[in-house]
Amino acid sequence: MALIVLSSNQAFNPGADLWVIPDFVNSKIANKLDWYNNFIFKKTLAHSRPEFSSEISQIIQETEIPTKAFQTKVEDNLMIATAKQLPNRWTVMVWYHNNPSDWCQKIFKLYQDLGKPDLRIFLPTNLGMNQFVESWRLVSSEEDFSIVVEN
Repeated sequence: MALIVLSSNQAFNPGADLWVIPDFVNSKIANKLDWYNNFIFKKTLAHSRPEFSSEISQIIQETEIPTKAFQTKVEDNLMIATAKQLPNRWTVMVWYHNNPSDWCQKIFKLYQDLGKPDLRIFLPTNLGMNQFVESWRLVSSEEDFSIVVEN
């Protein structure tokens, strides 16, 4: 198969299990997708992990119960199951920092880690298709996926 280029009008058609979108700053379509998913991306990004109360912290310290501190960064990939809202299985937000090569590497790693599902990549607003394809080819020779270019 080959690389398929879709317009934003065709973006929500079925055809891929995994959709990769850039962050909100770099994509207009990300906001539209979040609306279809009841704003779960924005809610998740705004969520902060609750801290232990002082009483629980004191008990933990006195009893020496081991605790695990989960460290997450705001810019870790954010994946949600979207099969009930969209014609795909997963939608993943991958942050874009005006570095196409780095962004392609993150997407390719995710793609491999998930067992190489059918893939649709929504390009950032300021990333041209040719520049993306050049960067992608430095990471992988696989080109069996679709690209959505914002209008």
